[in-house]
Amino acid sequence: MWNCAHRLILLALAVVLLVPCGGCGSGSAAKGSLIPVKGKVTYKGQPMTKGMVRFEPDGYGRMASGQLQPDGTFELTTLKPGDGVVAGEHQVFITDMDKKLAKDRALKKYGSRNTSGLKAEVSSERTEFTFDLK
Repeated sequence: MWNCAHRLILLALAVVLLVPCGGCGSGSAAKGSLIPVKGKVTYKGQPMTKGMVRFEPDGYGRMASGQLQPDGTFELTTLKPGDGVVAGEHQVFITDMDKKLAKDRALKKYGSRNTSGLKAEVSSERTEFTFDLK
C-alpha cells in the first residue's frame, strides 16, 4: 500500500514535470510570433549582390538575417529558413558586403547597427522593405 511519503514524492515529481509546460500550446498569437519578411537592397539604384541583411529588434526578440541574392533581394530568417522576424521596430544593417563596395566610405556606415540609420517597422501589414543605399 502507498504511504503518505510515496504520494508526496509522486505529487512533487508530477509538479516538477508539468510546471514547465505552463506556457505550452497554441493560444492567441504569442509575443514572439514571427512574421515572414523579404525585401531588396540597392546601391545607387543597382542591386547589391553580396552581403547579409540583419534586422535587430529594438525590444523583444532575436535578430534575423537574410543573404542577399544576385538580384539584391533577401528573405529573413530567425530560427529556420524564411520564418521571418518578430513584429516591431528594427535596426537594420548590412554586413559581409562585396569587398570592392565595403571600401566605399559611404557604405561602411551601413555595416553597423549603431551607424546605419536604417530602420524597419515590421507588422502583419508591412512585410516588404526596400533599402536604397547612397
